[in-house]
Amino acid sequence: MVNKSVILCVDDEQTILESLKIELKQAFSDQYLIETAECSEEALELVEQLLEENYEVPVVISDYILPDIKGDELLKLIHAISPATVKVMLTGQADRETVENTLKHAKLYRYIKKPWQNEDLVFTVSEAIKSYFREKQLTDKNQELERKVTTFYKFVPVQFLKLLNIEEYDKIKLGDCVEKNMTTMFADIRGFTTLSETMTPQENFKFINGYLTQMEPIIDKYNGFIDKYIGDAIMALFPTCADDAVQAAIAMLKKLVDYNQGRQRAGYQLINIGIGIHTGPLMLGTVGGQNRMDGTVISDAVNLASRVEGLTKIYGTPLLITEQTYSSLTDVSQYHIRVIDCVTVKGKTKTVTVYEVFDGNSPPGIKLKSETQTNFEQGFKCFHNEKFEEALVFFDKVLESNENDTAAQIYFNNCKTILSMIMPQSPHILIVDDTPFNTDLLSRLLTKNHFEVSVAENGEMALSMVKNRRPHLILLDVMMPIMDGFETCRRLKADSQTQDIPVIFISALVESVDKVKGFKVGAVDYITKPFQRQEVLVRVRTHLNLSHLQQQYQLKNSIVINNCELKAKIDRMIVHGRF
Repeated sequence: MVNKSVILCVDDEQTILESLKIELKQAFSDQYLIETAECSEEALELVEQLLEENYEVPVVISDYILPDIKGDELLKLIHAISPATVKVMLTGQADRETVENTLKHAKLYRYIKKPWQNEDLVFTVSEAIKSYFREKQLTDKNQELERKVTTFYKFVPVQFLKLLNIEEYDKIKLGDCVEKNMTTMFADIRGFTTLSETMTPQENFKFINGYLTQMEPIIDKYNGFIDKYIGDAIMALFPTCADDAVQAAIAMLKKLVDYNQGRQRAGYQLINIGIGIHTGPLMLGTVGGQNRMDGTVISDAVNLASRVEGLTKIYGTPLLITEQTYSSLTDVSQYHIRVIDCVTVKGKTKTVTVYEVFDGNSPPGIKLKSETQTNFEQGFKCFHNEKFEEALVFFDKVLESNENDTAAQIYFNNCKTILSMIMPQSPHILIVDDTPFNTDLLSRLLTKNHFEVSVAENGEMALSMVKNRRPHLILLDVMMPIMDGFETCRRLKADSQTQDIPVIFISALVESVDKVKGFKVGAVDYITKPFQRQEVLVRVRTHLNLSHLQQQYQLKNSIVINNCELKAKIDRMIVHGRF
């Protein structure tokens, strides 16, 4: 709360001060307090004290001749403390140069000669007070306007308006737009939905604002601006260059490490973020209606940046950029970058290469990825050239050195899955029979029809061979020494590693009870001896196809491929059983 205003009179003659005080009190009654000082030191102390106690000092009247310093110097010092205070000099000795100097450095309002006329003094002080309050009112309005503008720019970034060539916010019109080539960044907190469920609404807002407060200054530092907050996500634009966006992202990841250390000390759960960056043309403009409009960005480039951010979840890496951003970097050698994927954007046919920037990883993580980068990128090339066996070898080497490389693990698993889903040109059949005549006959039949054949003389040998090399199908006799076919089949089906291998019994036991027992222990079919050759071939091929289709169905959804063209090729390979 501001107290009553004060008029300060400064003169080294007590009679002058008394005269000023009497005349001003008569003129202004009790509207203002009249304070006096006999020297500059006393005057300065009084001004500081009055301001500290929330008094306003609209006018200071000072003599020119004072015992310590001249009046013009005093007014300069008062101006430094209270620039808004109106200064009046009262003397008969000041020269023109002194007056001009005071006007310049202390904003002297008026110079009154001694002896003064009462009417002149009262008029001067009255006008000075009016001037003070007019200036104060104008200053208050300007400050209020500045607060409103500052608040407005918190909702509509000033950089956004500059890109639209709008200097004043009251000039914004619906439909203002401009096309620019710039870099878009999406940053999102991993698992925020699950995390938010453990917090109250107030705690949620406190957490989000605490996190965003850490990240916003970094984006601003690297010449970017936040276009919008989408819950816990940030969408930022970098109009200057792609390097700004990438360097900002790296700085954000490093800042997150410090932020998480604070959360850990406070006993809070650590958080991870994913960042996707893309460079390309986009439209900035205003959308909405007459009563509500918003600034927004419309472009495929924005959608792609968002899509790339989503890929960070799949590949377990915090920062991905597109080939357009990669090619826009001033010097890629100053970053740690490796190729990570070729993706097909939703609604588009052309693929986009995506790169991982791993400068934000821990020093040991950077070292491991750098050391395995050659093998990783060789594996990447082989995979996307459909050389899955070669790719498998390269990714296996990467994982030997860095078992925590999620991207390499995904490619390794994809290679294994694809290879297991493609039926070879010569499927492997294991014949289990203790009669050489039967094994020879079946072997010749199957080999002639392009099957690869292995033979086991009894159940124990069969179980041992299956562990070393998995067949695509087993032809199993029932009556054998050491371990019969029923027990052999039961053990195969009890082992998770072999339970999905199709087993066909081929036996001289023709009773229904034997056939039922065979199906109960897990066989897919039962052929009686003596067998018909064509029947054996048809049943083997039928169950190989059924097993293959079942395996495809089970494994197909486990393949992580974001390239639609490559995925279609792989599907065709699987269907036709060839590379």
